[in-house]
Amino acid sequence: METLTGKLASFIVHLKYRSLPGEVILKAKHCLMDTLGAALAGSKMPEALIAKKLAEKLNPRKESTLFTGKGKVGVLEAAMANGIMSHVLELDDGNRFAQGHPGVVVIPAVLALAEKEKVKGKDIISAIVAGYEIFGRIGAGGNPSHFNRGFHTTGTCGTFAAAAAAGRLLRLNEAKMISVLGIAGSQAAGLFAFMADGTMTKVLHAGKAAQNGILSAYLAQSGFTGPAYILEDKRGFYKAFADTFNPQRVVEGLGEKYEIMNTYVKYHASCRHSHAPVDAILDIRSQTPLRPEDIEKVNVYTYTIAAKLIDGKQVSTPITGKMSLPYAAAVAILYGKVGLGEFKPKVLNDQAVQALMKKVDVYPDPDLDKLVPDHRGARAEIFLTDGRKLTSEILDPKGEPENPGSENDIYDKFRLLAGTAFKTEKVRKVLEKIDNLEKLKDIAELTNLLVVK
Repeated sequence: METLTGKLASFIVHLKYRSLPGEVILKAKHCLMDTLGAALAGSKMPEALIAKKLAEKLNPRKESTLFTGKGKVGVLEAAMANGIMSHVLELDDGNRFAQGHPGVVVIPAVLALAEKEKVKGKDIISAIVAGYEIFGRIGAGGNPSHFNRGFHTTGTCGTFAAAAAAGRLLRLNEAKMISVLGIAGSQAAGLFAFMADGTMTKVLHAGKAAQNGILSAYLAQSGFTGPAYILEDKRGFYKAFADTFNPQRVVEGLGEKYEIMNTYVKYHASCRHSHAPVDAILDIRSQTPLRPEDIEKVNVYTYTIAAKLIDGKQVSTPITGKMSLPYAAAVAILYGKVGLGEFKPKVLNDQAVQALMKKVDVYPDPDLDKLVPDHRGARAEIFLTDGRKLTSEILDPKGEPENPGSENDIYDKFRLLAGTAFKTEKVRKVLEKIDNLEKLKDIAELTNLLVVK
């Protein structure tokens, strides 16, 4: 079908493992690894514990593995809980053009459904690529308008992405795949209202998107129909969820340029918009020792979306800290990192952090705005009481395709995060399965390792 929705559905159906470039296959493995690491480390957070207990209560049917649980639960419940724990630490991957996080919706949906359906590794790689593709294209096509209206792309476009991956795993035909997208679009949800009080709904968006993606695929497989023009209809997704959208961006280069290659990796446990400023501050800190009593003020200049979204100084919970650039800047100066430990109560309530945070001001920079979305940079200026001004500017934060770091970095990140849940030998076995994903005859070879016995 030569429609926007139809073209995407056709791409998903005809995507084959043997047609994927080697770099795309490797990236899919790295995305799986990165999301699993974030989930394993996040599994002990309050949001994750609630989700795991609820999943076990709602559906004890032994279908799909609950990460760090004691076994399996229903496929929908596993996807929901695993999606929540993947997103809770703000260490999951993202796509700056789509303005959201594909891994936390695609990977939990793919692993849960693939385990239930006994899918082999090559098909899992294809499904991951399909999910990332749909997330990137639908997200980029509607943003920044979609984001500016208050929608959380991870939940909204993530539902399409998880549905696409699930439909690919079930090998649905084009007609049913169109319905998959139509059903997904009717469930797409996620609002940034959590920013007002730091509550837990941000991570719910990831879990529900993963869950609803699988539900969409199963409904379509059973004959349930969805709108064939869900994206472009006058009452469809883009008309309802954005003031403007770019249909050309949704399909341009489809099958030639893979959106998964636009995926960034996060090396700080905070909102991605804070990463370029944090990198700039850490660059200054690496060259000049900084004592809080010597700092008069800190000015951060960045693009407008970041300057407006995360400039708050009222920090009391982990999510409010993760969504606060002044907080991230303060802990970067004081601790030299913005990692897991920097969002624990001891640090959140640290008087030195609170005092330094008050000295941090965030300003939009029109020149940096001109570079978005190709680059999301920042400049940090630290003014010392002795009159010195220390400056650093970062064009692309670490983890972006343009500044990826080494391959060892992503493995080291996984070992660090997974090591909070498993012993070294099990972490090694999980990595071995991911590295050889295309050789797995059944994804249970990997998922069986993800439980706590």
